[in-house]
Amino acid sequence: MGKNTKHFCKAFTLVEILIVIVLAGMVAMPFTNMFIFGVRGSNDNAEQVLGFNLAREKIEEIKGLPFEQIKSDYENFRDVFQDRYKYDEAYFNEESFEKYFSDVFTESMLVDSEYKTSHTRLKLLYPKVFLKTLPFYPPEYSKLRRVTKVEQISESAMPSKLKKITVMVFDEQNKKIANLVTIIGLHK
Repeated sequence: MGKNTKHFCKAFTLVEILIVIVLAGMVAMPFTNMFIFGVRGSNDNAEQVLGFNLAREKIEEIKGLPFEQIKSDYENFRDVFQDRYKYDEAYFNEESFEKYFSDVFTESMLVDSEYKTSHTRLKLLYPKVFLKTLPFYPPEYSKLRRVTKVEQISESAMPSKLKKITVMVFDEQNKKIANLVTIIGLHK
């Protein structure tokens, strides 16, 4: 072979590589959005499952109580907010109480002084109402709040023998993610 023989190397130029990357990215974008949407939906579903479990647990707990002892969290636990700065309204107003109250605590929540004060006060009242100690929940419950509302159902001048129990669970944005309702009757 002679000295003038040229060797041609076939290779991609930088521009060609960049064009392929941009095209691949454009094709992959809808799949990425679907993946992100799926992950968000999965997280929301997991939170809702936790919320409904909390609500169902509270209803089962209430079913084990004597009929006369079944009352709203506001009636049972409003003292948690007594003489507390920023919570005066929650002590005097049931609607405000529902914005702040929760009987769901994780150990990590007690680092915050507001949660610690609420937990300390609730821990003293809880056994008198539910005949058991206030439980701690796993860390995944830390962003949830639970509130129970009880209403007498009256149909005549006779004393009510029915109570409507509503258990509501809220997420950290105060959005209701679970709402379970049941009726409990006094049977003799």
